Amino acid sequence: MSGVKLYEFTGNPFVDAGIWALSQWINKKPEELNKEDLKGVVDDLTYVYLNKKWSKNLFSVFPNNPLTNPSVKDKKERYSKFLLELIDAIDVPDVTGDCISCGRRNKIERWGKDKIPLTGSKKFINYFSYGTDGADYCPACTFAVQFVPLVMYACGNMLLLHSNSAKVMKYWSRRAVENVKKQIVAGEFTGCYNEGYKNPVNALFHVIQDVILHYDEKWYLEKPSISFYHFTNYNQGPNLNIYHVPTPVFTFLAYIPHHEKYDDWLKIVRSGYWRVNWEKVKEGGEYKNNPNMVYNNLLEGKSIIKFFIDRRNKEAIGGWDLITHYLEEVRNMDENRINAIKRVGNELADYIETVDDMKTLQKLETATNYRNYRNLLRIIIKKRIENGIEDPLFTFEEYVNYLFPEGNLTWRETQDLILFRIYEKLQKWIIEQGKEDEIVTSSEIEEELQEAE
Repeated sequence: MSGVKLYEFTGNPFVDAGIWALSQWINKKPEELNKEDLKGVVDDLTYVYLNKKWSKNLFSVFPNNPLTNPSVKDKKERYSKFLLELIDAIDVPDVTGDCISCGRRNKIERWGKDKIPLTGSKKFINYFSYGTDGADYCPACTFAVQFVPLVMYACGNMLLLHSNSAKVMKYWSRRAVENVKKQIVAGEFTGCYNEGYKNPVNALFHVIQDVILHYDEKWYLEKPSISFYHFTNYNQGPNLNIYHVPTPVFTFLAYIPHHEKYDDWLKIVRSGYWRVNWEKVKEGGEYKNNPNMVYNNLLEGKSIIKFFIDRRNKEAIGGWDLITHYLEEVRNMDENRINAIKRVGNELADYIETVDDMKTLQKLETATNYRNYRNLLRIIIKKRIENGIEDPLFTFEEYVNYLFPEGNLTWRETQDLILFRIYEKLQKWIIEQGKEDEIVTSSEIEEELQEAE
């Protein structure tokens, strides 16, 4: 098989991750791997997997495998023989084949969950396509899957990264493999890469940021597709959750570390954690598994604008440049709309400061529905005219197309952005006002709206 490419990526997350694990363990490019390379790592793999700390993880990946079956006494011999037989059976890839992963080679045997995670037990044929007695994987793909635990992340269950980006896969698998090799050198085995995360959403954002920060690349140009598979293949409760990371979210996260307000971004992320008493927190381990709404919303395509705003201290966290980048990259917001909201925010800030009207700001903060907010803007327009301000607060076109393009559906987003801009412009002035101002109640807002009507 000299000169023949042994592996090509398949789109199967387990097989592709295994190929990358092999590549980084051997320190060769995936396309350069050969049979001798594979034979040379069999002893390495069995040495790692036979450690007791690794056995616990392997029960969730390869149950009833020779490595994890308590009834098997000669574990090393049995598993090594299995791996070497797979290598010997790897033939030259063809144009087509019946392997359900690569489609370029044929199976020699059908495998169950003891060899291929999440395929089911061979005796329960309803788990398999067309009621067959196992999953059709060729020897090359089956061999690659055996190396998947080397690049898995322990997070309650196992977390597996899969991406179409060679850079993302290369650097993550290198990071994970380095961790395993450090265990070998130190003689202190801890199992799959484990940093104490139990919350899979927090863990996957940590993994992404770890790769971005650890390796010097122009990540914001990469535009990858990334998915995380959080699973257990344990006999008594196999389970799988799939998390897709939107490409714009990755691009935004890749850009953030280079921004001058990166520390503010960390503050925004921190504000997303639930039920954390920050005065008592001494280290990250005390809160990193609490749900984080910033991460959850980014993953689910929901807005995080409100987390840029500290209403208690009336602070615009990160400034207009940072939130604009989020709006353009992640929310795909039109530049004209962003500029219109910014201009209206500027006008409102100037008016509030000029007429020394803290109550107007409080009303803009506390409006709870679209009708109230719309009418508050109408009242402010009238007051601006009474104070000799002739320029309109906004045009009809701006109102319809940019401020509230979907009316009641987007009014809260506009409210938050206008408030953000007002805080950014007036924070010093607001601080000078002190905290003696009366709090505006919803009933007072209703009374003023009724009078205006």
